[in-house]
Amino acid sequence: MSHIIIGTAGHVDHGKTMLIKALTGRDTDRLREEKERGISIDLGFAPFDLPGGRRAGVVDVPGHERFINNMLAGIGGIDLVLLVVDVTEGIMPQTREHLAILELLQIKRGILVLTKVDLAEEEWVDLVEEEVRQELEGTFLEAAPLQRVSVVTGEGLEELKGLIDELTAVIPPRDAEAPLRMPVDRVFSISGFGTILTGTLLAGTVRGGDEVEILPAGERVRVRQVQVHDRKVDQARAGQRVALNLAHLGKEEVGRGSVVATPGYFKATTMVDARLYLLPAAKHTVKNLTPFHFYLGTGRVVARAVLLDTKELKPGETALVQFRLEKPLVAHRQDRFILRSYSPVTTVGGGIVIDHLPSRHKRFRPQVIEGLKYLEEGDPAEYVFQQLHKKSPQTLKELAPAVRLAPSRLEELLEGLTGQGRVVNLEGYYAPHGEARAWLDKALASVDSFHREKNLSPGISRAYLKGLLGRDLPPRAYDALVARLEGEGSLKARGDILARPDFQPKPTPRQEKALTGLKEAVAGGGFSPPSLREAGERLGLSPGDLEALAAHLVEAGALVKVAEDIYFSRESYEGALKALKGIFEAEGKATLAALRDSLKTSRKYAQALLEYLDQQKITRREGDYRYPRKF
Repeated sequence: MSHIIIGTAGHVDHGKTMLIKALTGRDTDRLREEKERGISIDLGFAPFDLPGGRRAGVVDVPGHERFINNMLAGIGGIDLVLLVVDVTEGIMPQTREHLAILELLQIKRGILVLTKVDLAEEEWVDLVEEEVRQELEGTFLEAAPLQRVSVVTGEGLEELKGLIDELTAVIPPRDAEAPLRMPVDRVFSISGFGTILTGTLLAGTVRGGDEVEILPAGERVRVRQVQVHDRKVDQARAGQRVALNLAHLGKEEVGRGSVVATPGYFKATTMVDARLYLLPAAKHTVKNLTPFHFYLGTGRVVARAVLLDTKELKPGETALVQFRLEKPLVAHRQDRFILRSYSPVTTVGGGIVIDHLPSRHKRFRPQVIEGLKYLEEGDPAEYVFQQLHKKSPQTLKELAPAVRLAPSRLEELLEGLTGQGRVVNLEGYYAPHGEARAWLDKALASVDSFHREKNLSPGISRAYLKGLLGRDLPPRAYDALVARLEGEGSLKARGDILARPDFQPKPTPRQEKALTGLKEAVAGGGFSPPSLREAGERLGLSPGDLEALAAHLVEAGALVKVAEDIYFSRESYEGALKALKGIFEAEGKATLAALRDSLKTSRKYAQALLEYLDQQKITRREGDYRYPRKF
């Protein structure tokens, strides 16, 4: 079942509140001052049981120009508007301003309601209806149904209920599976209960016991209780008017303009990129950095407009704008906003958010302007793709807060982009294809460079290659990139070493001479070989060259590295194994002293050799004895 919010609009004292009372039985004026003055000052709320059995929520807004701020805090979340006109007065200034606001917010559905018909002759009501129709030409209400009513006689009320029921029956439901988002329009405390927040649930579902985040404060609190129209419920879903009783939250920590949200999905921002439309009736041209009152959701802040693609904006024109906000707000792509002039305060325009978390832009940058136009016109998949371009790779969990989509919907979009070849899935990390290809190309170039510089090495270690690609690349994504290169035959892996498939270590003539000298120097020492440093000094080799040469000889099997700086020639190593085997055959076990004496070497070399054999699981140590394992 879709949950519906109905809102009122119209000039002060045209009968909006009385109409809602006649439809719902509830008086939405709750303040003493409202009762005394006979006008609505703040937002009013009521449940509305429709003839078809559904229950809608009603938001009654004040009509007086002094309370437009309050009107704007309540009108943004509605699905259907009742534009109320008193037939004894006709279209009035606030009727026009409310209509402009509804147009800017792109409210899609509405009903025209002519009130107080019991106070006028039918011919006069006909004239007013004609006037209203003319005023609404070219607006979303141009072809809207119209109903004449009197709350005194009851005329037209049942017919109006039927119209509301009919029009709301086809309104698609809001996304209850998306991350929770509820702009707060009222905050109060009840003794014994604590802080209560109310608002229209724009998206998601909230339950008692849930942890929620209050933004922009950033507080995470637990929901004690959920109410919908004064009734305690287990859960509330998108499209409902909701009251939340929150644990451990002081009334002073939150206010109108705050947002209750799923933790981690939303971020407050002090900048938004937007498409701004300046009303034809606006009295002044907008210059760069002009200040405005900026209304979004239930929030209001002062903002300066940075004109990105024009020097100035004239009435009736549009522009790409970056708003710099004096205080943080929670915004989302495709949110609608209203602008009112700084002083005197009148509604001058509005528009749509294109990017809710932009970087700071300079004016007249073609790349910025083209990117915003592309983002403005793109579908949700394009938006996801753009967010990946800002930072990649990202997991679905990391990306979800930026795009603010339900995980299931985001996964569906990413799978589609992956299927199109535009996005690459690196073991759960997603990146644009071009960026993934750049990493792959950089990896191959790094391996080729390593082969040229370290021509004696069998290849580059995985860890070293990852460091060349950047510290920010997650290990799982890096492993997936390497696996792709292996799969396409560009790399081969041998344990921790990566190399080009056709690469073979090939020494230069100078290196061949040094290799022969080093091998002979080690072999000449028999079972008491010189240290690598000593051999290098004899041959005039630098420490760097010496390490590379020794590693190559070990890889080729000519030398065996038994300890740091202790190498045996292959012949000496095999001879030592033969001597040890003889000891095992004679004694069944061996001591360090026995091997030392058999090889006629020092304790240093015998100990290094036995410890190496232990590590290789050729021997097994128990106390002072070694026992054979693989002989």
